Amino acid sequence: MSVYRVEKTELPVVIFQADGSVMKGVVFLSASAYSHVGRQTLLDLMKEPGNFFPFRSEAGAFCVANKATITHIRFDPPTETAAYNSLGDRVDANIKFVGGEQLSGTLTIEMPEGRNRLFDFLNATKGFFLLQNQEAFYLVNVAQIRDVNPRR
Repeated sequence: MSVYRVEKTELPVVIFQADGSVMKGVVFLSASAYSHVGRQTLLDLMKEPGNFFPFRSEAGAFCVANKATITHIRFDPPTETAAYNSLGDRVDANIKFVGGEQLSGTLTIEMPEGRNRLFDFLNATKGFFLLQNQEAFYLVNVAQIRDVNPRR
């Protein structure tokens, strides 16, 4: 074991790419996050500087995956969801991606009063945001969205 090795937790994910391909495997999360106290979340990993992150496929092959080519990432809700709970206005929405795939769920708009519309949220978001539905949690890449329709 190297003195530079840092123990990581494996999180099973399904990565959906803009070209329609799907990658199943695990990502590696640190015991601590750079931006807050506590364990690193998948959202923390995706918002870290840099275009790539390490990934291991179900078959055991390692690669570095490009964040920009991802439309969304599905993962099971963690047993401790406090890191994913946020205050703000909840909006049910249908999302259509550039490649035609669709996803529905609830997102939370955390914006200052007067700038808390869906429009404001999407324009202010850099990288990924969290979307939840009954099946799973998703991280959605705002750069790969074609359009979003709020559900009533």
